[in-house]
Amino acid sequence: MPFSELTESKIYWEQHGTGEDIIFIHGAGGNSLSWWQQIGEFRRQYTCTVYDARGWGRSLPKENISHNRGFFGKDLSELIQELGIQKSHIVAQSMGGRAVIGLLQTAPQTVRSLTLCGTTAGATNDRIRELQDSLKIERANKKLHEYSLSPDFTKNNVPLTTLYHQIRRLNPPRNKGILGRPPKNYKGSTHEILTGAASPDASIKKLPPPVLYVVGEHDKITSPEMIREAATLVKHSKIREFKDAGHSVYFEQADKFNALLLEFFRETELTD
Repeated sequence: MPFSELTESKIYWEQHGTGEDIIFIHGAGGNSLSWWQQIGEFRRQYTCTVYDARGWGRSLPKENISHNRGFFGKDLSELIQELGIQKSHIVAQSMGGRAVIGLLQTAPQTVRSLTLCGTTAGATNDRIRELQDSLKIERANKKLHEYSLSPDFTKNNVPLTTLYHQIRRLNPPRNKGILGRPPKNYKGSTHEILTGAASPDASIKKLPPPVLYVVGEHDKITSPEMIREAATLVKHSKIREFKDAGHSVYFEQADKFNALLLEFFRETELTD
């Protein structure tokens, strides 16, 4: 099985297909297996890379290395270098938005486009924080993973719902607090990174990568209201809201999601 020994971790990855590169980054309720419906479609004309984030699936931190907020991007940057990927479409689900920001800070030249699914990728303001607090109160009586799929999907697609949670349960236990929100006194936002205003090399004037936000109508983890507000900060971004979907659009409505991505990728490639 393919593993890469990185500075702080041992990362499991897979590649499928040939052509231009796409990297799929899973959320907290998934791992590299989550993208099976995308790999089957995109491998026909793209090289698809999936991997397990450190502490998920088969990827582990090295001995005496602890988790921290910066490890997602650090590992992704090193993995891209290890695999020799020069430039890639990036598709990030939920937690995967954290890796995107780290990658833009360290190797922005490797990002061809960004598809942010169920995540603001840290682009935030006081209104978004208010919405997060309201959703947390609304979810108080259930565990977060119970909101990963829309109620109608869970009711009407029992086999796929079962598969979704079987994939989630393959992840090892992890320490609490890894994915918690920043301290309440933190008022930062990543929108300048997403727009290229906070480039690691200010001497290089470069247009930011195209950004597509994807959100489900019934998402109770990262709501459509939050995404719409984030898009006011990332002004060159587009939004696509999926009717009758929840937090995991890529899984619930794979055919429509894949068609949207293909259209977005082709638009990006025409303007490169």
